Amino acid sequence: MKETTVRKAPFSPSLNNLAFLAFILIIGPLAWSVDLFLKFILASNACLHPGASHRWLSEPSGFIVIDLIAIAVTAIAMWQAYRSWRETTPGDTGHFRAVTEVGEGRQHFLALWGMLIGALFISAIVFSFVVNVAVQPCTS
Repeated sequence: MKETTVRKAPFSPSLNNLAFLAFILIIGPLAWSVDLFLKFILASNACLHPGASHRWLSEPSGFIVIDLIAIAVTAIAMWQAYRSWRETTPGDTGHFRAVTEVGEGRQHFLALWGMLIGALFISAIVFSFVVNVAVQPCTS
């Protein structure tokens, strides 16, 4: 039977605190949720009060700004996750081998999931962005 060797991943004290790991895992879903929540409030308010002075917020440009802010915040979290992942990757391991290696450590694992979750929620925000460009919030 082949024996599996478990290597200890490099430790990165600057990027290894619970607040940072929580940030990179939670910021994507949180940005997407806030994005949807703000756009729902602005669109419903604009449709209920069509002659209000804040009508510019319900136009696609207002929604596009909200989407771009959400994408930027999630991209920053992904970049931080990538930095953490690279700092904890052993030097003699290639990129693919670093992902599939057994026993790389908590920080390496959470950083990888931070990148994956960030990519998932950036794609969700981009789909929302496309809908905002293609469809008007109020059809009346």
